[in-house]
Amino acid sequence: MEEKILELIEEYKGAGESLEHGLEWLPTNDSARAKIDVLNMVIEDLQNLSKE
Repeated sequence: MEEKILELIEEYKGAGESLEHGLEWLPTNDSARAKIDVLNMVIEDLQNLSKE
């Protein structure tokens, strides 16, 4: 299970990086910023879960 969690973390990090790159083109896109915030929370939760 831990391996799957680590894979999800990497996948979400990649999605977050893609959204951040998109913000370079649309810096006022609040929807993308909100999604980045949610992704960061999910990543943090998964990292905490993997440490348990």
